Amino acid sequence: MLRAPVSSPVGHTAAEGARGRAQRSLEYRASRDEYARIRELSQANPIAAHLRERRFELGLTQKQVADAVETSHTNISRMERGTFMPKLPTLQKIAAVLDEELFVCFQRTVDGEVEREFVAVR
Repeated sequence: MLRAPVSSPVGHTAAEGARGRAQRSLEYRASRDEYARIRELSQANPIAAHLRERRFELGLTQKQVADAVETSHTNISRMERGTFMPKLPTLQKIAAVLDEELFVCFQRTVDGEVEREFVAVR
């Protein structure tokens, strides 16, 4: 079933509105492109994508996160690309810098039903 494009009150579709904002604003284009890269990364490495997105939302640079966590900028960059996974204590520090709490999920299947238990890492 084909659906007609949704129009705004001024008669533009959402896609037309987004194109117009992108043409007028370099910042809008940069944000749109960054979120597209994050969506793509989330398919391969959801942890890397989440950390990158949260850092972007907070307006922090990789260097600022690295300095706060006392690790190298290179490690943060590799982690956000999905080519490096830090140890749990480093992930805890990163979560704290990003104003989040780190949880670990234990999962098992009992009688065909999935059971999950989430535990805060402290």
